[in-house]
Order: sequence, then structure tokens, then C-alpha cells
Amino acid sequence: MLLDTLREIKGRLVETRRLYFPFLLKVVFVVLWLAAPAWLHAETISGTVEDQSGAVIVGARIEIVGGDLAQPVVLSSDAQGRFSSPDLKPGTYSVRVTRDGFEPLVKTVELRTTLQLRLSLAIAKQQVEVIVHGANPAFANSDPVYRKLREVGLGETFRFDNFTMQLDAATFRFQKGTLTILSPVDGIVTGAIYIGEGHFNLKPVTVFDAFDLNRRSGAPEADEDFTEVVFRFTGQERMRLLPGLGDKVETPGDAAAIFDHWKEKVRKRRTEALGFTEYLLHGESMDNVDADLLAAVYNSSHPPFLNAYIRAKKHKDLRFFVRARVGALPQLDSPEEVTLINYAPDAMDDGVWYLDHLKSEYQQRTASSGEDRRLFATHAYKIETVISKNDHLFSSATVTFEPLLAGERVLKFALLPSLRVTRVTDDRGRDLYFVQEKLKEDGSFYVILSDPAETGRQYSITAQYEGDKVLEQAGDGSFYVRARSSWYPNLNGFGEHVLYDLTYKVPRKYKVISVGKLMEESTDQNYAVSHWVTSKPVAVAGFNYGDYKKIELADEITGYKISGYYLTELPDNLRNYKALQSMAPHAMTKYALEQTRAQLQLCSFFFGKSSYDEIFITEQPNFAFGQSWPNLVYLPISAYTDSTQRWMLFGNIDNKFTGFVQEVTPHEVAHQWWGHAVGWASYHDQWLSEGFAEFSAGLFLQQAVAGDWRKDYIEFWERLRKRILEKNNYGLAPNDAGPLWMGLRLSSPRTENAYQDLTYPKGAYILQMLRSIMYSPQDQDKPFIAMMHDFVEKHRDHAASTESFKAVVEKHMSKTMDLAGNGRMDWFFNEWVYGTQVPRYHFEYQLLPADGGQVKLHMTITQSEVDEHFVMLVPIFADFGKGMMRIGQMGVTGNSSRSADVMLPGQPKKVAFNAFKDILER
Repeated sequence: MLLDTLREIKGRLVETRRLYFPFLLKVVFVVLWLAAPAWLHAETISGTVEDQSGAVIVGARIEIVGGDLAQPVVLSSDAQGRFSSPDLKPGTYSVRVTRDGFEPLVKTVELRTTLQLRLSLAIAKQQVEVIVHGANPAFANSDPVYRKLREVGLGETFRFDNFTMQLDAATFRFQKGTLTILSPVDGIVTGAIYIGEGHFNLKPVTVFDAFDLNRRSGAPEADEDFTEVVFRFTGQERMRLLPGLGDKVETPGDAAAIFDHWKEKVRKRRTEALGFTEYLLHGESMDNVDADLLAAVYNSSHPPFLNAYIRAKKHKDLRFFVRARVGALPQLDSPEEVTLINYAPDAMDDGVWYLDHLKSEYQQRTASSGEDRRLFATHAYKIETVISKNDHLFSSATVTFEPLLAGERVLKFALLPSLRVTRVTDDRGRDLYFVQEKLKEDGSFYVILSDPAETGRQYSITAQYEGDKVLEQAGDGSFYVRARSSWYPNLNGFGEHVLYDLTYKVPRKYKVISVGKLMEESTDQNYAVSHWVTSKPVAVAGFNYGDYKKIELADEITGYKISGYYLTELPDNLRNYKALQSMAPHAMTKYALEQTRAQLQLCSFFFGKSSYDEIFITEQPNFAFGQSWPNLVYLPISAYTDSTQRWMLFGNIDNKFTGFVQEVTPHEVAHQWWGHAVGWASYHDQWLSEGFAEFSAGLFLQQAVAGDWRKDYIEFWERLRKRILEKNNYGLAPNDAGPLWMGLRLSSPRTENAYQDLTYPKGAYILQMLRSIMYSPQDQDKPFIAMMHDFVEKHRDHAASTESFKAVVEKHMSKTMDLAGNGRMDWFFNEWVYGTQVPRYHFEYQLLPADGGQVKLHMTITQSEVDEHFVMLVPIFADFGKGMMRIGQMGVTGNSSRSADVMLPGQPKKVAFNAFKDILER
């Protein structure tokens, strides 16, 4: 039973996607194996596409129009040349088939019952080069300067011997070889190729990066002999190489092959990444190096960059990047300008070996996660989306933006590569050149403005695009939303808050639940139209989609409007499980809304008002994955199961999975504060979102659940402790991977889950430990609550960094917390955010009778497995017959013991330290 009044919560004051269990993986694999094939309905057009010899044609585009279709059905033939379009009403249809190298075929058919077509395409009479399909292919990948960059050749070659080039933390020593300069593009040299003998050294600037480099490569510095380096750079960066040029010589015979190999390497992508570096560098938002160079060719003031692709003797694909403002690895949303990557997706030392700010920024004390890495500031999105009956998506997105640097002409957007852009226009309706190479190439989306942009002005572009892979059918009326933040051209990701105007047109039987406020609904033939607008800027737009039923729950205390949307049918991959046949989605949705209401009240009390006045709780077909959007929450199906169903499903009651079900709703609801009201500055600071949401789930178990909360609450923190400290098959715990501050970079082939198993639980523990050391018998949680309210208000609708959070903590710290005597919390953050030490404790006590019925408590606490500077405040509890109550805290420094005597008013049943797991210990 939930506490549903704020008064009861006050009386107590005396995720989701974050659990990875072997048993759950087994269930997932079984589910996939048991998934039944989709049955063809009575009215279906299907068939096979072949050439004139009878060989199947893969990837043919089939477009079906006519009948009652308001929008075309667009399909692609699969690996067997087959296609199928179900759910078509009887009528007359036109089927048009196209494929590069073949003549188009148009066939008119009468659909009365299922049709099986055999469509034969003739070889094209003349070869036509199609760059990209769409409404205006003349502007796709065809900007004249871009074409020159894409096809740039080799220029002159020079001796390049005994030359040293210093690049921030790295040193290149070119011992004996040649340097081939690439041909200038519009008078600008954009690259060079070194062939010969050389040595590369990188010495990390900070201890964090030295630690990380050592754990990945086995040495605190990178030292590599190399034989080839391909450089790509902006105009002025060539000056670094000019002093080393010797006599002009003949170009080596293998220079062209090396450059061709480089092109093959950086322009190709797989649908599924093999490793972390491939996910970063060759994922959905991979850089098109030629498009990035185009920005610098068009604007001589563009932030400079230099990329070095090193073929070393030990590691065949090292990549060293230095990039001002934008960041060396923009895929991590970080302004850090220097990186070294060992690109080896199938090797154990694959990873980001180094990522840090420029040395000069440390010298000038300007290095910060809060550096603005944007080239343009987005002001608004207006997106109109049509989802056809076969889940194909057609969209038009107008993006309004303002340049932050004068002269910029090239904008890069994050967009799912399977969504193909057909046309881009400016705010005067003029066609604009754009770049989007093929799906399995460097197919990121770039727009090229007609003229250099002026700061202080607003501009807008409109992109039309269509494609698949945004939605995937999960069953009767349910869909997986696969593209979470890249279903529209996203200019700056989570890096800014923007206004959204969203219109969806979908088959009438389905419903869209979107971020924002629903402004109006209507119908257009067999389609439902809904219009949503965000009343204030938000970090990202998302939606859920399916055959949903709606219920509402009032919250008279906070005034939040709470709505729940549930599915009446199980997804196909779960339909055969008898344990789930008894699910009661309406009743369980009501329970989820009650949890939501309690968590909204609790978080409002502890952290302040949310940024939104309504919230939509939606069921999704994923079994164990939740996600939170601004005023929109996805909950997994498992959140709607009860204990009996889980026991029938797994054959036992697993405490870890039970804990996941308990936590997922309050965790995701808490993201309305952590992640949306307050963002994070970079991957270093994402623990402020996930860790704080996890802490809030624990707070929910303590404050918002009726009855004795102690068991579930203690088990919650014990699960988190184990996640942090339990070793994997390589003998490594997540905490061994590095400091929490390293964020996503904690992940490596030997510590695959370190990011999830440290960011969530240790981030939660840090906030819980601050709550513990701020607690006093007089004020209880009041100082902590005041601090959290202040933190939210200072960062509302803005990104917080670890340092900005630390500043708020120091503003609210008590004298007890000032263990270093300098008015700063460096000691705490150095230990827990920037460090990896976790102490072990031993506690002993004796109770002796004293005068006046009092009892003398003599206690000794021993701290070990830390260095001599490690200091911590440890809470002490006593049970006088009504459960453990806190009686104080003791400070302990280094590997030492400390004793203290305390007079108690009576004889306790038991004395203990850390009774409620308030601090992290081994």
C-alpha cells in the first residue's frame, strides 16, 4: 500500500534499464527463439522481385498506392527478394518497383483476396547514377566543394626526416620517411600521408587519464612505433608540418593504396557495432570527415581540428584527434578536445585510451565540462510526422536556430541513418545542398547553408525525410519505438532545451502519446491526427505509439495531472507464457499511477516542484527496460506483473528482479527532476541524472510505502553495494574500472557493464552519504532538503556539472562536514567521485551501567583498506526496543581505529554502525 499524502511522507522524516541478470538474459533468448512468425491476413499483396534470369533482387523499392490508402505503402525486398503488405482492403492498387540498374516496373492489380506476385525487372537501357532517392536528388551529396573533398587526390611528396611535432599531450617523431600532401581544395590543403619510420608518445595530463590508459594498455603512457599516418586537418593546421619538409621526391607507390584504405576504413559502418569504439566512431552519428572539413573550407574561422590515423606496429588502428570547441569525440557530448582511441572492436584493448581537455586549459584553469561546444543554438523544432499502415515514417522537420560563430555554413544533425532525407529548403523555400551518404557508409546528415551565417540572426531549415526502423511491430497493437532521440534531425542532442511543436498522423486505430501538451485531435479519413506543443523548452522529444487505453488519477496535493496508458494484448514474444495470461493491465496501471503520484509528491517535497504539470505513464512491450522523457514515461511490461506471475514465470522469487520491479517506476518518474528539470553537462556528469534517480527510488521505498519499510530499504542499498563491488569473470569489480567521474569510459571489454553498475548505484550512494553526514537529531533531513531545492533551482532547465553540484554542497555544508578545515568538500568528492577507494569497517562496543540509570557506551570503529588521507563520517545507531535510531556519527581517518564513550539514557538492545546502509563499505 502506498502513502498518498504529503503529511504521511513528512511524518517519516525522523531504472528500468539498469539491472543485468544472467537469468533475465536466458529468458530473453528463449523468448526470441519462441517468437512466432507473423500470419498473413486475408487481404495481402506479397510477392518476389526477380531479374529476367530468375535471380532474386534484394533491396528493391516497392511502392503501393490506391485502394483506401491515404499514404503510399513503401517496402523493400528482403534477402530472398520477397515482400509482403498485409491489412489492405479490397480494391484497385498500383504496385511500382524500382531498383538501381533496372527499368522501373508498374503493375495494376485488383485485390479481392491474397495476391502473390512475381515481378520481373528488366536491365536498365542506360546507366543512370542515382546518388540518393528523393524529391530533389540534384542537391544530395552534390555540393561542388564537397565533391572535391570526397574525391581529393594526391599532390606533391617531400622527404620528411628527423622532425618532431608536439600536439598537446602527444609527440610525433618522424625519423625517416616521406610526406605526401593531398591536392588543395579551393586552395586549401586538408591532409597528408606519412610513410616511413616514426614514434608516437602520449603522456596523460591528469591522473585519471593516466590510470585509465594504464588499465587499458598496461602502461601509464602510450608509446608506439608507426609506419604510416594519414592526417586530415583544417587549413592552418598544415603549418605544423611545414617546418619538417625536405626535398621534393617521387610519390611512393603505395601512397594511393594507403589513402584508399583509409577511405574504406572511415567511410564504412556496420548495422551492429562489434565494440565500444565502433559504436562511438561508426554508429548512427558517425562523422563524415569530408563534411567536417567542408565546414572549415567554407569558413576560415571554423574551430580547427587535426585527425591522425596511425598504423603502428603493435596496434594497427590508433586514432589521435585534436578538435577545438566541438570536442574530439562529439559522440560523447563532451567538450574535451584531445583523444587517443585504439580502434580494435574485436580486441580486449579496444577503447578510448585518452580523452581530456587541452593542456593550456589546465594551465589557465579554464577546463570545464560546461564549455559550450555548440556551433549553433537551436530555438525550436516544428515536426510533422505521418506513420503509414506498414509503419513507414514520413516527416517534415523545420529547425529554427541561431549561429554562435560567424561565417558557419555547415550544420550536422543526428538522424537515424535509415531515415533518408529527400529535400532540404531554407526559410525562403530555396533548395539547399545536403550530405547524407549511403546507409552503410558515413551516412550522417549535414546541411549546407547558401551563405555564411551571421551571429545574432535566426535562421530555419526544413528537411523532408522518410524511412523505417523507427518503429517495430511487437504484436497486436503494440510497437517498439527503436529510434529514441534520432527520429528527427537533432542538432545538439541533450545539450540544450528547445521548444517543440509536434503533429502526428497515424492509422486511426492507434494512439500517439507525446512529450508536450495535447492541443487538439482530429481525424482525416482513416488517420488520427494529434497536435502537441511543449509549453517550455525541453531537452528531447519522444513519443509512444500503439493501441492504448487511458485512465487518469488526480493528485489534489501537488496538482499534477497523471494519466496512464496501457495495452490490452501481450506482445508476440510473451504471448505463449501462461504466467502472463492472468495480467490485469487496467488494475496494474492504476497501481503504477498510484506509485507515480506518491513519487511526485515525495520528490516535490525533497527537491522542489517539477518543471511539468502533467505526466503520461505508458506501458511499452519491452520486458525489462524503462525510460523517461519530459512529462512522458515508458514502463516495461514487468512493472505490471505481480509477485505470483513473476514466480510462475521464473520458477522462483528472485530478489534482484523483485527489486527491479519495485524501483523502476519511482526511478523513471524521478527523472522528471534528474535529467529533464536538471540536465548534465557531459558524460562525466551523467551520474547526477542516473545516480540521483536511483537514490530517489530508494527514498521512495523508505518514505512512500506503508508498513515497515526497513527490510526493502536495506535490501535496496545492499543490492547497490553488491553491484559496485562484485567481481566479474575477469576478477574485476565495476569500482575497479575507475572513478565514477569517468562515466561511459568505464566500459571496456573486461568491464562491459561498469558504466551501468557504477553510475547508477555509486551515484545513488554518494547522494545518500551526503544525506547521512548532513543529518542531525535536531534538524533531521532539513539541511539536505534545503540543499537539494537550491541545486534544482540553480540548474532548472540547464545542465549541471559535478563541480557546480559540489559548489551547492559547499554552500550548505555544516561545521561537522568541514573535515579538512578549509570550508570545502574536496575530501568527500576526491574520495567518492574522483576516487575508487571503498573502506572496510569493524565495529565493537561495550555497555556499562552508569549513575542515574544511564548506560555508558564504549565503542571502537576500525577503518581499513584505504590510504592515510581517507576520512569518513560513520553513522552510529542504537535499538531501544522500537527499532534502530540514529544516535550520532564518528569520523575516522586512514587505516586506523577510533574509540569514543557516549552516555545513553537507558539500556539498548543493540548498538550498530551503518544500520541502514547509509554509507558505502566493503
